[in-house]
Amino acid sequence: MTELLETTSSSAAQPHSARRGWLGIGIVTAGTFTVVTSEMLPVGLLTPMRDDLRISEGTAGSALTVTGLVAAISAAPLTVLLGRFDRRWVLCGLMAVLTLGNLAAALAPNFAVMTAGRVLVGLGMGGVWSLAAGLAVRLVPTKSAGTAMSVVFSGIGVASVLGVPAGTYIGALAGWRAAFFAAAGLGMLVLLAIAVALPALPPTGGVALSGVLRLVRNARMRTGLLIVAFLVTGHFAAYTYVRPVLEQVASASAAQIGSLLLVYGIAGVAGTFLAGTPSVRSPRTTLITVSAVLAAGVLLLPDWAARSSPRGSSSPSGASPTAASR
Repeated sequence: MTELLETTSSSAAQPHSARRGWLGIGIVTAGTFTVVTSEMLPVGLLTPMRDDLRISEGTAGSALTVTGLVAAISAAPLTVLLGRFDRRWVLCGLMAVLTLGNLAAALAPNFAVMTAGRVLVGLGMGGVWSLAAGLAVRLVPTKSAGTAMSVVFSGIGVASVLGVPAGTYIGALAGWRAAFFAAAGLGMLVLLAIAVALPALPPTGGVALSGVLRLVRNARMRTGLLIVAFLVTGHFAAYTYVRPVLEQVASASAAQIGSLLLVYGIAGVAGTFLAGTPSVRSPRTTLITVSAVLAAGVLLLPDWAARSSPRGSSSPSGASPTAASR
């Protein structure tokens, strides 16, 4: 957000060819795909991580929590601290930090090292998010800025559809550490692409942290932030532990869980498009609908999983599927 404020506060746009500009958009999109995939990897790998590191499921799930918290806290300060540097090299540095974080997670002998790696992933993710929207505006002509921003943030949906299920499949085939190694390799490829193909993007002006804080003083902004915080917290509280639930209640295999995560990602992308127009016409109704659907999904998941379990379906008459699955 701070980078976007900085970009729009200056009328000086960097002149780049259309082809190179859209190539840059593609690279930044690959960056958002990489950071979201890196963030979400533990979702599909929670059980083998827990067993290998000899920790509880709750502790393993905190590997996802710490990344999100660090990203949220660090995004604005990082933008201010790195504001006087060329954005191309800032992105290179952030992808390097992300890559190191994934390598640390892949090599972690214990949960302390895993946590340190996930902190690095959070720092890289927070920085990339704070820059991505502003870079999209600078890389293409003004008339294409909206499309460019949509493409950049489509990396989120693609990561849900492809990145997280792919990590789950890799974990099933070669172990959970291989999935983090793959994420580190992807981060390095994106870093090289940024260094080679992205044009120079010197800072166009400065935005102080106080500018962001002023936005938070707006009552409507605070309300929106609180609603998003509650929705995201509720979503991740359930999503983080979906693998143990499916394994223990529905007896699902790693491959089946990967397929279910793929279906989940496709549904998420479809929901984004379905909610687009209604959210503009009636944001309150759309938020209520989204909240209700999310709550229903979380409440119904255990019962649906129990009914889908082979053990649950063969339970004696009168016995609950959940009890039979124990």
